[in-house]
Amino acid sequence: MEQEDFSVPDDFPRPVHMGAASGLQDKLLLVKYGSKFYTPGCTPPELRRRWDVCEDLSRQFSEKCRETKGGKRAHMSEVEILEQYLQRSLRMGWGSSEEMQWVSRRTSAILGWPVAIRSSE
Repeated sequence: MEQEDFSVPDDFPRPVHMGAASGLQDKLLLVKYGSKFYTPGCTPPELRRRWDVCEDLSRQFSEKCRETKGGKRAHMSEVEILEQYLQRSLRMGWGSSEEMQWVSRRTSAILGWPVAIRSSE
């Protein structure tokens, strides 16, 4: 049986989950996958699933950015176009803020455009 590829780029964000469990002693929230323990949301299949979604979104955004740069947004800079897509993706809630920033950086890498710097909220 062939082993699944759960690899994701090192720069892909890992979720940070803060949790609490009652009692006096300190506790560490972990999830067991195979023979290893991971923080919640960080098992190899969970990360790969999130990366697949974000990579697909990056590719879709890169196509849309090319179209809009050659069309109705030809007057805008590449950074401005990327910033618009970043802001829309944040409003839509398609992923965490860190994931959507990664999508923006990945889209700029696919296009060879400068990276959009996220505006403060």
